[in-house]
Amino acid sequence: MTQEPRHDNKDGRADSPLHKAWASLTTTLGMPLTVALAVGVGMIIVLLAVGLIWYLMPIFGFKNGLTITERKDLVQGLASVVQALAVVLTGTVGLIGLLFTWRNLRQTRESTQRTLELTEQGQITERFTRAIDQLGATDDDGNPRLEVRLGGIYALERIDKESPERAYHSTVMEVLTAYVRENAPWPPKSSNKSPEREFIKPPFIKPPEGDSVSNSSPNVAAEQDEGAEQEVEPTSGTPRTDIQAVLDVLKRREEDRVPKKPRVRLDLRGTDLQGADLRKAYLYDANLGEGNLQKATLAEANLRFANLGGGNLQGANLRFADLQGARGLTEEQIERTIGSLETKLPEGLNRPQLWSKDLEAQRKIVKERLRGLVF
Repeated sequence: MTQEPRHDNKDGRADSPLHKAWASLTTTLGMPLTVALAVGVGMIIVLLAVGLIWYLMPIFGFKNGLTITERKDLVQGLASVVQALAVVLTGTVGLIGLLFTWRNLRQTRESTQRTLELTEQGQITERFTRAIDQLGATDDDGNPRLEVRLGGIYALERIDKESPERAYHSTVMEVLTAYVRENAPWPPKSSNKSPEREFIKPPFIKPPEGDSVSNSSPNVAAEQDEGAEQEVEPTSGTPRTDIQAVLDVLKRREEDRVPKKPRVRLDLRGTDLQGADLRKAYLYDANLGEGNLQKATLAEANLRFANLGGGNLQGANLRFADLQGARGLTEEQIERTIGSLETKLPEGLNRPQLWSKDLEAQRKIVKERLRGLVF
């Protein structure tokens, strides 16, 4: 029973204009600044009250010897002070009104900004979901609908570059690289042959002078002929249209403009990128291990610290590429590649003599090496 009136009084104080004004000020200016403002106003009021009393003392006879003219001047001075105080009060009220208006505008602006961000986020999420659906588009026979998938790939690229602070960058890159791993695996899912048996040929050993294959024993010749029949000529294919489109997006991803947090290491391990156009691609620290890069164009590509272990680089163009720190790269891998004196290799690897020749000569020799004519 004794607590109810206190509760009512507290609610009454909370509903009072003074309490509401104090709460609004603390919300707008913060508690420390509001307290400092209140103390300053209180001191000004006290000083004004003391000054006013001191000023009025002669008028009301507390001091003798004042003439009527002097009293009149004091009254006029008091009127001027009152007018000045009124102006100050009006300005203070106006300033407080401006503070409240500014606070309301700020809250409105922040609320509008949050609404726009939520709306934009919802639109990006919807676009992202629709693009993912497009990546899996197939016809009635289960074959990929490349035109629809291309739309999904380029939609993801736009989402990456249009998302605030590139927040979707890592997600888009992971989706696209997963798409390549799933749709261009190496070795192909339909093939039981290993990449080494299908593509990498044993080196051709030139017989000593005076000897020839015809002078060899019949068994040796038969074994060589049988080995030649078992070898498979390297294909000269290129990536499917959608796979090359993903690679083009990876080349255009503007990694230097992406904040460090959304950046991601490209994972293209175990993929068939034969004949792919990756010139000037930024493949720093990318995982290309156990993949097929035969005849891929990697000219001027940044492959620093990339994983190339177990990768097939036969016929690949490495001119002007930066391979410093590349992991898993061997001299045997680069022996049948096209390069230049400007190609940067990891420490410990010797530059093939072939790279000192001009481009056309290198292409001819590499082509012959791939056919097993010379080594």
